[in-house]
Amino acid sequence: MSYISLNFYLLTALLVLLYYVFPLSKRWLVLLVGSAAFFFFADRQGIPALCWMIVSAFLFGKAIRNSKRLLLPGIIVSVLPFWIHLVGDTLGREVPSFFLPLGLSYLSLQAIGYLVDVSKGKCEPAGNVLKFALFLSFFPQVVQGPIPRYGKLAPQLVKGHKADEENFQKGFVRILLGLALKFLIADRAGIPANTFYAEAGVYTGIYAWLGMVMFMVQLYADFLGCVLLSIGTARLFGIELQNNFNHPYSSRSTAEIWTRWHISLSLWLRDYIYFPLGGSRKGTFRKYLNLTAVFVVSAIWHGVSLTYLAWGLLTAGYQIIGELTFSFREKLYQFCHIPDGIKSRIRQAVTALLFVLSSLLFRSYGFRALLTNMRSLMQGSMRPEETGCLGLTAAEWVLLGIAVVCFGLFQHFSNKKNLEIPFFEKPWGFRYAVYLCLMVAILIFGTYGFGFDAGAFIYGGF
Repeated sequence: MSYISLNFYLLTALLVLLYYVFPLSKRWLVLLVGSAAFFFFADRQGIPALCWMIVSAFLFGKAIRNSKRLLLPGIIVSVLPFWIHLVGDTLGREVPSFFLPLGLSYLSLQAIGYLVDVSKGKCEPAGNVLKFALFLSFFPQVVQGPIPRYGKLAPQLVKGHKADEENFQKGFVRILLGLALKFLIADRAGIPANTFYAEAGVYTGIYAWLGMVMFMVQLYADFLGCVLLSIGTARLFGIELQNNFNHPYSSRSTAEIWTRWHISLSLWLRDYIYFPLGGSRKGTFRKYLNLTAVFVVSAIWHGVSLTYLAWGLLTAGYQIIGELTFSFREKLYQFCHIPDGIKSRIRQAVTALLFVLSSLLFRSYGFRALLTNMRSLMQGSMRPEETGCLGLTAAEWVLLGIAVVCFGLFQHFSNKKNLEIPFFEKPWGFRYAVYLCLMVAILIFGTYGFGFDAGAFIYGGF
């Protein structure tokens, strides 16, 4: 059951109705049953592994409170399906599907974070296995995050929330924006991106650059779209999930971009990997070593392959080199008398370029394809009639361009000012007219309008 399927929203509508019919103290049971139904229809083969993770983490959470020595065994046992998956990937063996519950990587990070927090006294161990099961399997965020902390999410889940028009509207708006990003931008940008990467060496010059950039457009719109769907769906029940993006392409350094992109994962890696290793407290060399370890873990979390590992090392290298050369670059800007405003734009452009270039490692099918794609970027451009428009017609490119520009303007102005407050202060007729226009645009100009099938969310595969 995909987040963009009709069945998902029929299930959500039914759960919302039941949620506000049940007594306040019992409303968490509706969410638990709904989450169980979601897993049953979406991935029933993985339910035994999910139950293993729930029961193991619950029991070890209670045991760790009395003996912190059980933390490491608890982590090993509770996320055993993840370790099996990791070993299988490393050895190139296919892992049986009953070891791979939906959202395995996200479930694993939640379970590990819970056990560590209990061991450090940051939260009390769960007292009810069913309520803990709801925390680990809450259906709006289990596939693609954001990655919640037990101390923040669990109390919201078990506390019954009253019906509130503001929550309904804010949830509905985020769902609409998520669908718009998915259908108007991500899936359409995915056509040229997939065409370029699937046919390494065929497209060169500006068309290679275009295919590479379109992948980053696809990835951002796809991931942000799914997160908005998750946040919006949870908000219908009065539950607030963490924001996972904060205008990442406004970043002025590669270090800053990871405080704005996939925020919940970055914070998880900081709190549970970087800080325990010593962070920046044990000297510069140790700091850089810890930083490298963080991005190696991030790479392995995305997938066991040499290209992912190289991506992690490159990303760590970006930050290390950026910090080592910061003083030199500042002196160079002063020597060239570059104003602060232009300096900021240069930093943003360079950061975005480095981030996009790193996507070659993230997306290429192996090192041979990676080298071929790198050569394609440096070669002369093909003749227009040879490109086939990277899989899109001229009309589709125009629609994609309009959607990207509109979203870019929205991001620009929302970065300067919170647009949500003045929007919800508008008359109800204006607001519902905007909703209707956005729904019509999705239905008419979205990828379904051209006979494409909506693709699965990219980060749902990690």
